[in-house]
Amino acid sequence: MPPPRRDTPEQRYANKLQNRAEALAKQADEQSERASGMYGRFAGGQPLLVGHHSYRSALRDRDRADNATRRAIELRDQAREAQWKADKAQAKADITARTVERTGPWQPSDFQPGDVVQARTFETQVDTFRVKRVNKKTLTMWGPGGGWDDPKRTYDRVLSRTRDGVTLTEPERNADERDQTDG
Repeated sequence: MPPPRRDTPEQRYANKLQNRAEALAKQADEQSERASGMYGRFAGGQPLLVGHHSYRSALRDRDRADNATRRAIELRDQAREAQWKADKAQAKADITARTVERTGPWQPSDFQPGDVVQARTFETQVDTFRVKRVNKKTLTMWGPGGGWDDPKRTYDRVLSRTRDGVTLTEPERNADERDQTDG
């Protein structure tokens, strides 16, 4: 079960985009059903009879049905795009919530070489790295290129740390810090 969502500006924006995506998908379904109903006149396979008294109305009905189908396809594309944006906004909101809920910042003393960390690489992307070096302002991670492209991440981008099978999502506070904040 996912954690409860906080009421942050990012979460409200993600909810707004999700509602828009659902509304567009509903409109696309309705338009598609409408277009299918319009084609009902042609379901039996009767061709358009040139010169017959029904020819002009049959052409109009076919054009209306074709236009309704095009609108349904356009709405479906808009709904797909809106859903993509909603998913991206939700990912950003989730990462922001994980960062905001933290009680304190990560410090260099919280890490050592060999730790596995989850760090935000872009607004909506989280990647897992193994710590190569602990620096004053950043962590140097093991990169795929054997050293020449080792990524660095600042401490504010770290979301969790795993050491010896234990994962922490909150920085450890030493006894001096706990005594200062509690008393």
